[in-house]
Amino acid sequence: MLSRVELQGGALLQDLEQAPARGLGWRLLATPTFTVGALIVSFWVLAALATSVFPLVNPLGVDPVHTLAPPSPGHWLGTDDLGRDVLARVLAGSASVLSIAPAATLLGLAGGVTLGLVSGYYRGFADDLLMRGADILMSLPVVITAVVALALLGSSEVNVILVIGFLFTPFVARTVRSAVLPEREREYVEAARLRGEKGPFVMAAEILPNVRAPIIVEATLRLGYAAFAASTLSFLRLGVQPPSPDWGLTIALEQPYIQIAPWTVLFPALALASLVVGVNLVADGLSKVLAA
Repeated sequence: MLSRVELQGGALLQDLEQAPARGLGWRLLATPTFTVGALIVSFWVLAALATSVFPLVNPLGVDPVHTLAPPSPGHWLGTDDLGRDVLARVLAGSASVLSIAPAATLLGLAGGVTLGLVSGYYRGFADDLLMRGADILMSLPVVITAVVALALLGSSEVNVILVIGFLFTPFVARTVRSAVLPEREREYVEAARLRGEKGPFVMAAEILPNVRAPIIVEATLRLGYAAFAASTLSFLRLGVQPPSPDWGLTIALEQPYIQIAPWTVLFPALALASLVVGVNLVADGLSKVLAA
């Protein structure tokens, strides 16, 4: 009996399974967009870990004598309205973003992959029902819908994760469904059916490994969107609460001082922008290499 790889020929599964032999890691590192993005993301991950375990400067430490001080050798990025070190808060602020965004992404990924597999494999009534529901959710503005949901559920990190993950689910489902549709018609799927394999097994063991590439890229993109959405909700005071150094919350709290102390808002905003750009560069590099 023909193996799945033999049946599929030159499909993506074979490429991914033979990735070490072909130097997939080196091809990723040789892709400028991936390398730059990975360096940016790695910096913020290390910053989150370092400030959580070994903080050199307390990001919550108040110094009433040096409030709104400009950047100086003592405070490289200045201080905020309470005299807290901006650099320490920017570095520590990455921890809250990188704890919410990956969790929300994984939640949306789990739901979206499941719905996309079921919809694309079974088609028919299940497909119509799931995709019409997805279309309705995708037509709603993510931030506005999240604001309404959090107003009902209450402001907390757990609720932010649940809401963002739920709102990202239909986007992931659409992507997975599009990848599943051509795969369900391939010979290796028909061979599995002839062996008497049930639908859940065929989806999980046969089709899912063949649609890993678009799922990986979609997950990376959603991570960037989740980071931005989490910070936006924090800016609206619906995410983490003071005295957290979260970037979105910091921008909201320091906004009244933007004219006299722009560094209190500028550096958290640049940090958030750099993380989102870095994640998108990683997704772009992955897309180019996995599609090659």
